[in-house]
Amino acid sequence: MYLGGESLDLQLALVDSAQCFHWRRMGEGYAAVIDGERAFLWRAEDGLHGESGLGADALRKYLDLDRDYGALAREYAHIPMAQRCVSLYPGLRVLNQPPWEALIAFILSANNNVGRIRHLVEALSRELGPEVECRGERLYGFPTPEALADCGEARLRGLGVGYRAPYLIATARRVAESFPLDALSEMDYDSAHNLLTTLPGVGDKVADCVLLFGCGHASAFPVDVWVERLLVSWFGVDCANRRRMATLARERLGDHAGLLQQFLFHAARMGDIAL
Repeated sequence: MYLGGESLDLQLALVDSAQCFHWRRMGEGYAAVIDGERAFLWRAEDGLHGESGLGADALRKYLDLDRDYGALAREYAHIPMAQRCVSLYPGLRVLNQPPWEALIAFILSANNNVGRIRHLVEALSRELGPEVECRGERLYGFPTPEALADCGEARLRGLGVGYRAPYLIATARRVAESFPLDALSEMDYDSAHNLLTTLPGVGDKVADCVLLFGCGHASAFPVDVWVERLLVSWFGVDCANRRRMATLARERLGDHAGLLQQFLFHAARMGDIAL
């Protein structure tokens, strides 16, 4: 199916930008399982194409293709360093992932590097998730909350998740038992953030990642070591804790602070800007 002619860089958005950890290069395109459905994306001369039971509209939403990123650059034209980061990556988009998948991935991300997170996501999916065939190869999706909740801690530790094992199980049980994960996108930011941080293994940064990448809260502003350095050196934001830094960044950068954060984060992590 044809998805449009937008200048999306699939490698950058799906793999290199560290906002999701389960897409993989397959032949001329990229493959993953989303919400239990296989998805295969590729670029041809006329634009983006995809194969998935999710349908074209769902894939466009996932890839954030209907947002005007040129308008984002113009919004921050008064902040030269911010505009520069956006202009560096014209093919980057902030993905709209299923909230459950974002929640599990970012619990696994705590105190981990990108390669390790990808390894853990794959191990967890192979062990507990659905198996899907895509162009003759096997793909594995995220386990359901029920499958993860019923998995013993020893089994999870055997996959390498370490101290995160009890957090994953307890959070999966909360979601399976009616935690309103799908309702977070309709809540105001503060209410959604406060509710998310009641889940085991979910601190301020993980909550902001889930809200930004899984719940459509474009102002959610995750602060890691790279973003902290950038906020201090470029914006003069220096305070005692990262939660306060995130609040100050949201106040200064407005409703799309989180979208800008992804560009800032990637530029800092790749060394494309000086800190």
